[in-house]
Amino acid sequence: MLEVALVEDEAPARARLRRLLAAHADLRIVGEAEDVAGALTLLRATRPALVFLDVQLGRDDAFALLRRLPEPQPLIVFATAYHEHALRAFEVAAVDYLLKPFDGERLARALARIRARLTEA
Repeated sequence: MLEVALVEDEAPARARLRRLLAAHADLRIVGEAEDVAGALTLLRATRPALVFLDVQLGRDDAFALLRRLPEPQPLIVFATAYHEHALRAFEVAAVDYLLKPFDGERLARALARIRARLTEA
């Protein structure tokens, strides 16, 4: 079972991602957060293997969160409406970058890549 956390400041986007992830029986959502402070608390407490992370998190951004996360960091999939952050996302070792709005098929491809990466590890 792959434990997943959702970090997204917009409730409708979190709900949509939650619905799309529900189609994958091998995933378990361990929690959700809408800002950096909540995400730090959640991620330190649950230590998920995978985090779906929006770039913009209220007044802060995902990169501020990543700088504060303890090692080992979880796998990160950016799920955002901002294409201009893609290069920076991969510089911090994101495993994928989903540009909103994405569909279930695109999410499935990202998850297949993640499963393959975890199998190799």
